[in-house]
Amino acid sequence: MQSIEHQHQQFRQWNRDGFVVLRSTLSESEKADLARWVEELAGWPEAPGKWMKWYEQGSAGRQLCRVEDFVPYHRGLADFLQSSDLTRVLESLLGEPAALFKEKINFKLPGGAGFQPHQDAPAFTSFGQSYHVTVMIAVDPTTRDNGCLEVVEALHGSGLLPQASDGTLQREWVERQTWKPVEMQPGDVLIFDSYLAHRSGPNRTQKPRRALYVTYNRVSAGSHRDAYFQQKRAAFPPECERVQGVDYSKTAAVYNLGNPIV
Repeated sequence: MQSIEHQHQQFRQWNRDGFVVLRSTLSESEKADLARWVEELAGWPEAPGKWMKWYEQGSAGRQLCRVEDFVPYHRGLADFLQSSDLTRVLESLLGEPAALFKEKINFKLPGGAGFQPHQDAPAFTSFGQSYHVTVMIAVDPTTRDNGCLEVVEALHGSGLLPQASDGTLQREWVERQTWKPVEMQPGDVLIFDSYLAHRSGPNRTQKPRRALYVTYNRVSAGSHRDAYFQQKRAAFPPECERVQGVDYSKTAAVYNLGNPIV
């Protein structure tokens, strides 16, 4: 990853909005590596007890929506997520070193559904934590047509916003806001905290809108990555691990917040 210290002035936006966009952050070789690694994960088979593959019902039927818990099985991505440039930026935002909390790739293939308006915080507090930062790295261009992320500005520090019974944001609140599309090119980076209001629309194009999302917490809050995935696997397992006849709807909600995953 190229040095991004020269972009630190953009972090003034962080104090107002709780997010910042860093343009052209990855080198050409890093972008190529990331695209290749994502293709590799897409091709991996479903594997009970290992990486977690999630699906949705798209326009062409069942299609890949997300892959999670891949760091222990992919050396390239594991090293990339612990790179010094990335960890240095996270430390400047968090005020101390960062610990990896969870990782995922959202694929949003052609016809893939959008994500309902929500904050991440309600799904991230299982271990007594209160604050996380997520790094989104665009693998493909993200546009209005293929369902780029949309955010609400100037709410940093507002805490939890009005929620519906399913944990998404209340419709009345959502309709009063101005939602800003965050269009990105491959190698662009969006960093946002767990209280940012965000959503995305469906992919109406014939190409995927793939993006890497990696969440960190302050190291002083502990290391909970393995426990998080163990808990999620028990409460809301991927299809290949589900026990026939078991109703996961009551335990799955916090792990499927605003998602199109089935």
